[in-house]
Amino acid sequence: MAEGEQMLEGFLCSICKTDLKTPHQLTKHFEEYHNDNPEILKTLKELYGKAKKKILKHEGSSEEFVTLDTSLKYRESSLDFYYNDWEPQELGETRSYTRYFTEVRNVRLERYSAETNKLIIRLDKLLNELPSDPISRRVHEQSIVPWIDDKSVKLCPTCARSFHVARRKHHCRLCGAVMCHDCTMFLALGDARNMVNPTLVQDDSAISPTSTESRISGRFVRAGIGLSKLARSPSSGSLNSIISLVNDPSRSEQHFRLCVHCEELLRFREQLKERKLSKPIICQFYEKMRSYIDEANEHSVMYNKMCESLRKGETTYNLQDAQTLRVKIAKLAENIDLISKRISILGIKDVDNPPKGQTLKLQQMIRSAATTFLKEHLLNSKPLPTEEEYTAFKERRRKAIEDRIEHERQMEMEELQRERRREQQNREALISDFVIVSRNDQMILDKSQGWGPSSATPILASSMDPIIEQMNNLRAYIKQARDAHKYDEVATLETNLRELQSAYFAMNQGNSSDS
Repeated sequence: MAEGEQMLEGFLCSICKTDLKTPHQLTKHFEEYHNDNPEILKTLKELYGKAKKKILKHEGSSEEFVTLDTSLKYRESSLDFYYNDWEPQELGETRSYTRYFTEVRNVRLERYSAETNKLIIRLDKLLNELPSDPISRRVHEQSIVPWIDDKSVKLCPTCARSFHVARRKHHCRLCGAVMCHDCTMFLALGDARNMVNPTLVQDDSAISPTSTESRISGRFVRAGIGLSKLARSPSSGSLNSIISLVNDPSRSEQHFRLCVHCEELLRFREQLKERKLSKPIICQFYEKMRSYIDEANEHSVMYNKMCESLRKGETTYNLQDAQTLRVKIAKLAENIDLISKRISILGIKDVDNPPKGQTLKLQQMIRSAATTFLKEHLLNSKPLPTEEEYTAFKERRRKAIEDRIEHERQMEMEELQRERRREQQNREALISDFVIVSRNDQMILDKSQGWGPSSATPILASSMDPIIEQMNNLRAYIKQARDAHKYDEVATLETNLRELQSAYFAMNQGNSSDS
């Protein structure tokens, strides 16, 4: 063996050097993949048969195992007794390997990311100006990704099967490796464009409720799946043309051929993108429940307003509309309760990884908050009145409105009467003051200041109405002033006479209305 060559151990296949872990798997591998040479399979079975007989020749092995088992149990019991007497010890020196693990992990991730980015760049170049003609497309693909010479490859690197007329050689369009048809994966051109251009990626979770794994795996099609078998006709047609029709689905659909390794890298990249974009199921449930809670709050405020209005007997809202709104609020309450229950039991049936710690506490708190909301806002809402109660409320409101209108009308009449009495009193006071002033201070002007009535003016008897008496006196004064050609005094006296006549007319009209 050369010094630089690595030593392999295990149940290895002598042809493809694959470790099959167990003798049974190795035998099965030879029967399925290397059945072309029956002598090798026969030699392998004889070798396993001899080894089995040699192992079974050892007698007394069971007694040795029983003795060993008994001694081990006695030793464990003695060690348990010894260890129980120990006092609790303090931790000694500790060492953190986080940095070392991070460095190893970063190197591996960088290698995977570099390989994945290389595949994406090649995929972008392949999609750029991709010819539709098969021959031109083949030349275009080989110009971007060099293909491995298929003459130097005798077996498929994935399944270790030999190539022949019925098992043709194919090349991966991203790395150029050789593979058989059964180990080929097909990537549709539409999915390839979505991988290259992230702006074209749509949210599949809103379209299909399937899981992320199923959505991503659905983008890659394994060769032979869903393709109907073609029976060979008895004509002298070319066998290779028939095989190419069966093995090449790209004739009917536009695909890229990929090997298993390139497909795994692309699928892992898509899974990481889906994890970043997709939300946990608990977040989706909680957002849906919050939308129901917000809608229930709006409807609850409107329902309370309608219920209060109906109980007052108002006709602003309709009783049937309020009943419909109450039914809608009840359905929202059922949805909130159902979603909160689902959140509380989310993942409990998972025996391997049940919710615990902060996750379990969060689910319980969401359930408790939803229950509190239902009790305080939705379940304690006021009931709506029946048809009979609503009719009674309207009749009561109508009577109350009529009583209030009658009371307001009566108050207005009383206020009007009081106002009239005040006006009458004011008029009487004004007239009495005017008469008193006229009697005490009659118009006697000094000759030095201007014209004045003569003392020979006749004064009527005091048994007359004082207002009529005053008007007669004013008429006599007006006649004297006109005779003396004092027209300014005539205008003033006539104005006073008109005011006195208006007051006398208003007083007589008020007395007649009161009577």
